[in-house]
Amino acid sequence: MKTKKVKLTPPDKKRCQAEKPNGYTFMTLGGVPGLERCKNKPDFICTENKPGEDGQRGSMSLCIGCTSVMRKQLGRDFATIALI
Repeated sequence: MKTKKVKLTPPDKKRCQAEKPNGYTFMTLGGVPGLERCKNKPDFICTENKPGEDGQRGSMSLCIGCTSVMRKQLGRDFATIALI
């Protein structure tokens, strides 16, 4: 059975697409724990080297800091990094 391909969101050249913790935890009084999109201007377009389970290769725009976190979490060979 073939799975239907989902349309991927293209890279945003105006704003980093990474999501970061918003600073609230279950121990914080007030606020709701969650993620918020990074507000930095992107420096790179990162494209997955191998297709995911859906057979597609995703790409997203990332700033220098978020690119560093991605490489630390997923490894240096996870994605091809191109300067914008």
